[in-house]
Amino acid sequence: MRNLIKKRYACILLLLLVIGAGCSDWLDVRPRNEMKEDDMYANEEGFKSALTGAYIQLAAEGLYGRDASMYLPEMLAQHWTISTDKTSLIYNICAFDYTHEKSEEAIEKLWKKYYQCIVHLNNVLGNLETTGVTFTNGNEDLIKGEALGLRGFLHLELLRLFGPIPREATASSPAIPYQEQMTKDPGKLHTITYKEVCEKIIRDLDAAEKLLEKDPILVGSNTQLNQPAYDWEGKPLDEWQFYRQVRFNYYAVKGAKARYYHWIGDKENAVKFAKEVIDAKNEDGTSKFTLATESTYGSNGNLVMKSEHLFGVHNSQHQAIVQPLFKDENASLRQTVAYINTAYESSIHPDDIRNKANRYWEEKTYQNSSKVNHFRKYTGSDTYATLNIVPLLRLAEMYLILVEDSPLLEAPTYFKTYRVARNLDISIDNSLVTEQDVINRLEKEYRKEFFGEGQMWFFYKKHNFTRFTWPKNKTIPEGAYLLPIPKSQSVFD
Repeated sequence: MRNLIKKRYACILLLLLVIGAGCSDWLDVRPRNEMKEDDMYANEEGFKSALTGAYIQLAAEGLYGRDASMYLPEMLAQHWTISTDKTSLIYNICAFDYTHEKSEEAIEKLWKKYYQCIVHLNNVLGNLETTGVTFTNGNEDLIKGEALGLRGFLHLELLRLFGPIPREATASSPAIPYQEQMTKDPGKLHTITYKEVCEKIIRDLDAAEKLLEKDPILVGSNTQLNQPAYDWEGKPLDEWQFYRQVRFNYYAVKGAKARYYHWIGDKENAVKFAKEVIDAKNEDGTSKFTLATESTYGSNGNLVMKSEHLFGVHNSQHQAIVQPLFKDENASLRQTVAYINTAYESSIHPDDIRNKANRYWEEKTYQNSSKVNHFRKYTGSDTYATLNIVPLLRLAEMYLILVEDSPLLEAPTYFKTYRVARNLDISIDNSLVTEQDVINRLEKEYRKEFFGEGQMWFFYKKHNFTRFTWPKNKTIPEGAYLLPIPKSQSVFD
């Protein structure tokens, strides 16, 4: 898998020069002196390459390769040791000072990267509507389904970041722009209401689900689809249709819908779609996705729990991004052993598969006697390989949605399954008596499960926490959950 994706990654880098943002217009998807759009979309391979370009954008440093996953959301959640340098980004983001120049710059950059990718997806979708190209092997529906699904998913991510706190939102609350057209003009991005954004997100996800009803992931197992060299009945004829876990596949849509309904407080539908993911089966009756356990964790040799991925992004150059963050002697993102042991409740759960045997965390002593507790999820170690993949939707999230949104009598069943997989003491399951009990326990589980993935901040925001108790007590100021829409955009509203 790695060699094939590396080759494709290198080939698509040139394409990104074609679809990347121009110098003067930050929504420009084609520099003036590059390939003409008509040439890019002249055949099926051009459409495939254009969509692949969107995945490369998602995996780059400015989005989920760093800023939208392990970086800004994790700073907001106070997951990394805070620098004492009052001019640093981490100091000001952790203080929720969004007016500091470095905070403003980082937030604006993230905003732009999201919308640049969305505009690129709209370019693909717009050309699909007018093309005379004949597609093979059902690829037109796959391309359109993935692009629409990603558009809905990315707007959901923007809504969670920049939109109102769900429990305080009204239908008319201002939210974010929902960009449905290919445009080079940021002045055409206008903030619309919370209700309108929600309606458009689920419209795109519903359409994507319908288009992806013949997704190869429904025929082959993920193991089969990640090994194109092997023959099996129903194997895709087109090599482009493999590796569905790093593409916005049919179950990624289902998972995104579970996340969407959970976010807006529609528990019934959140449970429905989370169950559909968990209950998904291969043709031989085995589960389509499986929770990582002690045995699979070790044998798979990776720390991102690939068996659980509904959707993740791959970047063959990812180590160049994460090394200064986590691996170097002066790693910029770290946390102390004491705080991590508290987070993982190591005195109660010493065999938690994520925190034993120096898996996620490994403290090293350097020549100057300084100690650094390195986060290994994305860099790997001598024992555990890195896949250069950042998970965006995982099976564990579906279980935790079910724990929170199912009736109280049903929640312990899902919680027990999840905790058994993580090798945790299950006696605590009996403590889920009230809804507040569930939230209190899930606060701890989200931190353990999604450390470095950016999900903790959204848990806090959804429930409007007014105080954090880890790593230290911290009162959350009013307005902290409302990341400001950048000034370069707000002038157009």
